[in-house]
Amino acid sequence: MKEKRIVFIMCIGMFLCMLDSTIMNITLPAIQNDLGTTLEQSSWMLNIYTMTIAVLAIPLTRYATMVGKNKVYIGGLLLFGLGSLLCGLSSSGTFLIFSRFVQSLGAAALIPLSLVISISALPNTKRAFALTLLGATQGLSTALGPSIGGAITELLSWHWVFYINIPLCLIGVLACLRFLNMKNEEKVKAKMDGGGLLFSTVFLFSVTLVLIKGNEWGWNSGYAWICYILSFLSFIFFIFIEKRAKSPMIDFSLFKDRLFLGSIFTASTGYLFLIGVMVLLPQFLTRFQGKSELEAAFLVTPVSAAIFLFSQFAALMVKKIGFIIPVVIGFCMMGVAYYLLSKLTVESTSQQIVTLCILLGVGFSFLIATSTIASTSNFEGELLASSQSVFSMLRSVGTVLAVAIFVGSLTAQMNTEKQEVVNYAQGVLEKSHFIQNKEELLKLTSNVIDENNEMTQEELIKSSIHSKLVNQNEEESVQEALAVKKELQNYVADVSKEAKYKMGESFGNLYRTAFPFLFLCAFLGLSLRFPFIKRRIR
Repeated sequence: MKEKRIVFIMCIGMFLCMLDSTIMNITLPAIQNDLGTTLEQSSWMLNIYTMTIAVLAIPLTRYATMVGKNKVYIGGLLLFGLGSLLCGLSSSGTFLIFSRFVQSLGAAALIPLSLVISISALPNTKRAFALTLLGATQGLSTALGPSIGGAITELLSWHWVFYINIPLCLIGVLACLRFLNMKNEEKVKAKMDGGGLLFSTVFLFSVTLVLIKGNEWGWNSGYAWICYILSFLSFIFFIFIEKRAKSPMIDFSLFKDRLFLGSIFTASTGYLFLIGVMVLLPQFLTRFQGKSELEAAFLVTPVSAAIFLFSQFAALMVKKIGFIIPVVIGFCMMGVAYYLLSKLTVESTSQQIVTLCILLGVGFSFLIATSTIASTSNFEGELLASSQSVFSMLRSVGTVLAVAIFVGSLTAQMNTEKQEVVNYAQGVLEKSHFIQNKEELLKLTSNVIDENNEMTQEELIKSSIHSKLVNQNEEESVQEALAVKKELQNYVADVSKEAKYKMGESFGNLYRTAFPFLFLCAFLGLSLRFPFIKRRIR
């Protein structure tokens, strides 16, 4: 019974960390308005969290095996709680970025150690319970982030998005002190590999930085090439040093295990396609369908519910028939969800949104349950800790990669659609009989789309047009002035409708490009039998 309590305690840390990886996505506009932050600062508020986890998960897990995993876990909870408090108290963008960094230091320790401590507390025959529960917690909290963030922001304020973490952290610390062994922990007698720490940090920092900033810099820019070269050289030096180190940070025998390789590929891919929806779908609902943050939160909640409900079923299936079929089912169901997303338009109904969210959640539950179980099946002791640090690091890199790919692709799609809207507006103006200064009006239209990524800000356009264009006709007859005004209003309504439709269509085009890759992953699972050898877990 005590062992199961430990697993539930570990779920608290996992839930908090994964929740905060996505909870700010829908809260960010409120933070921007309140703190007056720049786009650059807002980007770092989101990305510093994932970047820190990716860079520090491996060294912090290694440090925990040397000084005591339970002690480091409690320290992680305290750091995460402190960071959450500082985030809620932030009065500037710069301080919020620093506070998110403090928070992410705790998360970098909590995520891998949650799995390691849980699995170590149970005998091999009961591992499936811990792995299934923690896998479901990971997926559930990641998917719940936008929903909880939207609801709290609308009902309370964005500050409470962070304050809610504090009582849970305190409960977790007290429970750890009650149930975890703090005096006689098993420790590894080794020294931290300084060279491995340095080069792994440089490598992961360079990779995540270029993924985060590549769309802004340009993938072929000088800054990007500096990151490419740094990451390549540091990776080579890391491999060279680790193979000769007495106490390496990563045991490379992990990568000889085909089951482990398959698990990290499946988890990273699954998170990539999940984050690709959870980051962008709430924005589509609020910006193009006019939903409130709370309405958008409720509409994407079925993803979380499906993950929670079906993870246990997926784990039972793995136990009965092995790893391959659940993985194939997971990729296929997410593929179907992406196919439905490719049909997304501004007229899509709430029922359609809920349906695709359920399919996405069910598919992801199969992937996360299977990959979490597979990632630990063959390991004990140091290898177990090392495997989970690598697993956490690659999952974080997959999250950063998802944002880079999907946000970058959406930006490119919107730029294309924007030009089509401008061309449409030009055609409308050419048919106009009364509107003067058409070039100025066309330029204004283009600028509004640039600033808002859509042309629904009718009041802004009207006031700008009327002040610049209608007043120029004050000496004309009243009848002609009214005709100009009517044409301007029709122009605004017509082009606004077209812009909203075209910009909304960008989302569908993005997912239309992505969904074949999910079916390709399913096909690989069948044709190559993936690294998931058909085997059953005990």
